[in-house]
Amino acid sequence: MTEPAFELPDLSAESGPEFTDVLACKAWLEHVPLANVSEAQRQLLEQVTEFNRFPCKALMRLQVLEALREAVAFVQIEQAKRFTNRALPMADAEAAIFTETTALWDQMRIGYLHCLTASAADEIGMRTHAALLAQRVLAYCGLKMFHHYRAYREVERTDWQALHRTYKLAEELGVAEESVKDYLNRDVHDATPRIQYMRAILMGMANPNELARRQLSFVGFLLERWAEKVDLLPTPVMEEGMLPLGVDLAGDMPPERQTGSGDGELVDPRYLEVTRLTKSLKNRIGLLRKGESPAKLALGEDCVQPSCEQLLVFLYRQWCQPRPPRAERKRVAQEALVCNELAAIHYYVSGKAFRQPAGQTELTQHEREQIATFGRISTKDEDDYSSTHGFLLEHWQVEDESVAGLRMVRAAGTPGKRFGHGQLVAVRPGDSKNFMLAQTRWLMQGTDGALNAGLRLLPGLPAAIAIRAYGLNAAKEKYVPALTLTEVAALKSPPTLILPSGWFKPKRVIEVFVQQTLRVRLQDLIERGPDFERMSYEVLPD
Repeated sequence: MTEPAFELPDLSAESGPEFTDVLACKAWLEHVPLANVSEAQRQLLEQVTEFNRFPCKALMRLQVLEALREAVAFVQIEQAKRFTNRALPMADAEAAIFTETTALWDQMRIGYLHCLTASAADEIGMRTHAALLAQRVLAYCGLKMFHHYRAYREVERTDWQALHRTYKLAEELGVAEESVKDYLNRDVHDATPRIQYMRAILMGMANPNELARRQLSFVGFLLERWAEKVDLLPTPVMEEGMLPLGVDLAGDMPPERQTGSGDGELVDPRYLEVTRLTKSLKNRIGLLRKGESPAKLALGEDCVQPSCEQLLVFLYRQWCQPRPPRAERKRVAQEALVCNELAAIHYYVSGKAFRQPAGQTELTQHEREQIATFGRISTKDEDDYSSTHGFLLEHWQVEDESVAGLRMVRAAGTPGKRFGHGQLVAVRPGDSKNFMLAQTRWLMQGTDGALNAGLRLLPGLPAAIAIRAYGLNAAKEKYVPALTLTEVAALKSPPTLILPSGWFKPKRVIEVFVQQTLRVRLQDLIERGPDFERMSYEVLPD
């Protein structure tokens, strides 16, 4: 048997953990301040790291690690709340918690890996625990990767490599299909090394940088049940119209459809058989469309329509279908100017600072001072709309583009604001004279600290407008900045309004000021982001 090479810390008698056996570990845990999760995480990370350097029998190490699991899981889940569902790049405090969290997952992996390699070496009493040890190592590989996805951080290739090599060792030990218990799973306590491996594999294939926090948690919930539906075979699985889906156990990448060209051949290939998973997804999607409730389909009480069906269709495309031909993209190497937040976008689209329409203007203190000094209000700020009003115009690099979108990157250290999933942005590529509106489709912070983004362009040419509520009680309200997009007949996209979040109500009438005041009735909500709503409308007669 050829064992995969693993990097493990050197054992040293000079290491000094607070515990060296399971009884001492349990006694130490009683004094860990779990009510203070930050301190508890710090202590756990420090002691597990030290224990991983301590020389002891593998069976004793296993018992200690099993005793630690529940406390580790608790503090990790609590700490993860402090860096998930946040805009990117992370703030320093969030990044520090993320680093500590992933480090503790990794130290738990290393501890069990010590035991697994001892099992592979046929240390007395350890071979019978090989299946449990392989499952545990794969579980902690997957947890570390999952928390990268929750933070929208790039998973390092070394983590993929560790995952593949561990599963390879499980196969060589003949325990890949052996069932063990994992009571830290939410519902399904039976697991095998293959199932644990497939949970990590399928999560990585689910395009996680495009999913919201709740969607990621839902996919994790599904994979606890559904990962067993994917088999791993040594020979290609040929399906009509699809190339085989392969993974290289000697590599450091997630699975991908084989091209058949001979390029990038797999050194130690395994092929995913997704027939059972495909059938399960198709059946549930069909039943949801017929009105069946998600709860009756074992999709959880929190899963609601139509978002449940939409996510299952998305997962079906990621896991069970060949990737559709993408809109033709061309590689480009040009800079783009970018800004986010509605007030800044309004400023750069209009080319001037927002002012209340005629009869609504209220002078600022600065404007009063200009009148007192010069007898008029300066227009310099409007003529030179750069950073005068504090709206940062960021410099991004366009990696490639298509008719529908852009893939861009902002290098680490480049001045810029934080960006969130689904947020509205304005972008002006170097070869364009005007800004376009787009929505962030996915975000990922790379291992080099760069911020990567996929933008979906919104159809139509943007223009800046002002809006306020309509009615007798609204006559004295101030206007607020908003935007409009022109019709695009070729895409069957009507003229639309882009308003701040919370403005849309079906058939609501609002007042819009362009060159003159108009009454507009809101019709259908087309899409919604965390900071905007886009909707169709009709202009009402005077």
